[in-house]
Amino acid sequence: MPSSALIYIRVARMPPPQVVYMKKRIALIVVGAAVAAVALAGVLLTPRPQAYTGFTMGSVLTQTYWGIGSGDYVLNAITALNEELNSAAEAPEKSLEIMEASNGAYNPYLGALVKLWNINENPYLPTPEEIAEALQKRDVDLGAYGKGAACDAAFGALGDYDIPIAAVINLGGNILTYGQKPWGQPFKIALRDPLGGPNDTVGVFTLKGTHFISTSGSYEKFFEENGVKYHHIFDPETGYPACREPGLVSVTVINDNGALGDMLSTACFVLGYENSLELLEQYNCDALFIYEDGEIRPVGNVMEYYEAR
Repeated sequence: MPSSALIYIRVARMPPPQVVYMKKRIALIVVGAAVAAVALAGVLLTPRPQAYTGFTMGSVLTQTYWGIGSGDYVLNAITALNEELNSAAEAPEKSLEIMEASNGAYNPYLGALVKLWNINENPYLPTPEEIAEALQKRDVDLGAYGKGAACDAAFGALGDYDIPIAAVINLGGNILTYGQKPWGQPFKIALRDPLGGPNDTVGVFTLKGTHFISTSGSYEKFFEENGVKYHHIFDPETGYPACREPGLVSVTVINDNGALGDMLSTACFVLGYENSLELLEQYNCDALFIYEDGEIRPVGNVMEYYEAR
C-alpha cells in the first residue's frame, strides 16, 4: 500500500491535536471540579467541629464550626461593636423600648450605680445616700445589652459566608446557634446549674437552626459582706441587687434576637416570674426561671426542646 494511503488512514482516525488537547482539558476540569465538590462536601458534612477561643468584651469567646469557618470574621465584628458601645453617649433605641415595656426593670442608665458598687473589680457596699445620688444620674451602661448585641453581630458576620455553615457562638453565657448541623443533627446546648460548679449542668436545650440564648443570674458576679450576698443585677427602683422574688437565681430567655434576649433576661430577673409573663409574651420569647430550691418554672414552649438532667 502506498505510504500516502497510510498517512491518510492515520489522519482520518485521529482528531486534530487541538481537539485532543481541549477534550483532555475539559476532562481534567470536570474531574477536578468533582474532586473539589466531594472534598468540600466532606468538610461541610464532617461531624468533627472546629473550635476557636478568644477574649473580648471582658469575657471568653468560644466559636465552634461545622464547615469552613474562620474565627476572625466573628471576632472582628464583635470587636468593632464593642468599640462602638464603649463610646456610646446615648442608649440604643431598642434599649429605651425595653426600659418602657418592662416599667423600668431594665434600665440602660445605671452606669453611675454600677461604678459605685464596682462588683466586677473591687466590690464596695455603698451607703443609702450614695445609692440615691447615683440613681439620679443618667450614665449609659450597656452591660445587659452588649453581649446579646455581640451575638447579633456574630449572626451578621456568619451570614456573609458564601457557603453553608453551622456554628455555636458563646460569649460569656450569651449563645447563638446558627445554621444546620451535618445530616440534620440538632444543637445540644447545656444549661449551667446555677446552684453547682462552673461545669455542672441542670439540663439541655435541643435546637435546630438559629436561636439566641441569654441567661442572667446571681451566681457568677457577687461578693459577701457581714454574711449578706450582693450580686451584680441591680433593681433600678432601689439601687440594690434585685430581690423582688426571693429565691430566684437565674433566668434564661430563648428567642430570635440576641440584644433583646439579653435585656429581657435582666428585666425578668428583676421582675420575677409572675410579673414577667406579659413581657415575655409581648416579645414572643420562651424562658426558664430557676430557684435556689431547684424548682424550674417554664414560660412559652421551652419544654418542647428542654430536658432536665
